[in-house]
Amino acid sequence: MNIKKLLLGLVIAIFFSTISVYGLEVNAEENSRIEYATDEEKDYQRGQLNRYFSDLKMRYDLSEEKLKQMNKIYESAMSYMANASLAVSEIASYRGTVEGYLLEIAKENTGGTEKFLMLSNEVPILSAKYSEQTFVVLSLINMGKSDITDLVITPTVSNDKTKWPFDIGQAYDAQCVQIMQASDTVEEAYEKRMDIGWYFNVRKDVLTGCYPLTFHAKYYHEGSPVEADITTYINITGSDPSKLLIDDPNKQKSNPRIIVTGYTTEPEVVYAGSTFKLSVDVKNTSDITTVKNVLFNMEATVEGKDADATYAAFLPTSGSSSVYAGDIAPGQTYNISIEMEAKSDLSQKPYVLTVNMKYDTDEQINLSDTAKVSVPIKQEAKLDTGTFEVMPEAIALGEQSNIMFSVFNTGKTTLYNVKVSYESETVESGITYLGNIAPGATGNVDSMVTGIMPDTGEPVVKTVITYEDEAGNESRVEKDINLSVYEMVMDNDIDMEIPEDIEEPAKKGLPIGIIAGIAAGIVVLIIVIVVLVKKKAKKQKEARELVDEDDE
Repeated sequence: MNIKKLLLGLVIAIFFSTISVYGLEVNAEENSRIEYATDEEKDYQRGQLNRYFSDLKMRYDLSEEKLKQMNKIYESAMSYMANASLAVSEIASYRGTVEGYLLEIAKENTGGTEKFLMLSNEVPILSAKYSEQTFVVLSLINMGKSDITDLVITPTVSNDKTKWPFDIGQAYDAQCVQIMQASDTVEEAYEKRMDIGWYFNVRKDVLTGCYPLTFHAKYYHEGSPVEADITTYINITGSDPSKLLIDDPNKQKSNPRIIVTGYTTEPEVVYAGSTFKLSVDVKNTSDITTVKNVLFNMEATVEGKDADATYAAFLPTSGSSSVYAGDIAPGQTYNISIEMEAKSDLSQKPYVLTVNMKYDTDEQINLSDTAKVSVPIKQEAKLDTGTFEVMPEAIALGEQSNIMFSVFNTGKTTLYNVKVSYESETVESGITYLGNIAPGATGNVDSMVTGIMPDTGEPVVKTVITYEDEAGNESRVEKDINLSVYEMVMDNDIDMEIPEDIEEPAKKGLPIGIIAGIAAGIVVLIIVIVVLVKKKAKKQKEARELVDEDDE
């Protein structure tokens, strides 16, 4: 609608006003014979214009821009008709002119498209109460210029009680109308209205409020099938006045929340490759709202260096990572338990497990919350030793023996502060410190022990290897070795008698036999030392070769 047409409507109003004023001024005698419209007659004409305007808005699909244009003309005309001094015929003629302009705007650029089937406004909005039966009526009118035939109307039901407040225990029948005749005027269309209805049972748990009820209509108009939705309203009173369909906008309301209040694992320490039971405590923090249809889903951290080798750190042993709870009352704590298995190749560190929660309330559906718990995973320390070399395997009191062996870290976690000591009443030793041994690495032990007490026939010395984990907790490994400690005894009971008739030889130096014995002893000592040195060198060489192989 352009500005010219809008101004034309206003000019008409001014024109009639000017004529009236001019006529009063020119000929007072003639004016005394004019029958002016009373307030009652003005109200009648204004009511007719209001109804016509309402019918246009019902009949045509009007854009927002068109409604603004039509409202300006309508409001100006209503004001003029209420305040101007017009004769009965003049105000009726003025109303007809304004209606013509409004109709022209409604049809402009729409091709005259009309809404044919609609509800009349003569049936008031119904009221009903929970658990009661009510009768819902649709008062239908045909606003078109052609007949409507083969009309079928069915209720659009829903399981959501905020959209459909009635029980749906049975299917509702469709209502059929063979023909709804066309009308030339709005008044005639109202006279030909048709009322159809259904009996509905109101739900027991219905919320208090005004519900829109949608019905789907199928019919034929001028031989063509048409489908449309028709909406009416009903006021419902629920059993709990505080539970409203639409909450008080001045009352702030928060959704209930489910939070994790704690969790435990059984056993308390979880090792990679083991099965454990995870128990999670969750709480409904709401003071008034019960959460229902609660679905918990456990989602473990995804591990792996590339997309083709990713896997979940934890897998449920039952094949399902979901737990269902029917409802959790306000303030109630609920325990979730699920058995899971930790992957065997997990590193020693905490792993995050996400708890996804979905739930409903009486007023809302598909609410959600998430929480995270951290499950520490331990790798079992694995330690092994090489062959023990004890040289010599028997020592006298005060003598020393050399003990050599290797310590291998065969696990997947570092061994911290590795130390070696010996526990026995027969020997005394210090502590051999190896430091930290990484996974796959080797530590070499070279210890000296001193005999301090003879053994009692069981030549066993306990080798103790201690190490710590990342938290500083100490563990120990014990190995037994054979090492005999004896006491050297001198025989003092043998009397050395020298015959009196034997002359003591002249002291001319050491006898040749003694000299030979001393020489032989020195040679044996040298041989023993060489053998010990070679064995020690051989052991150290083998240890270095083993370390090189591990590094490769």
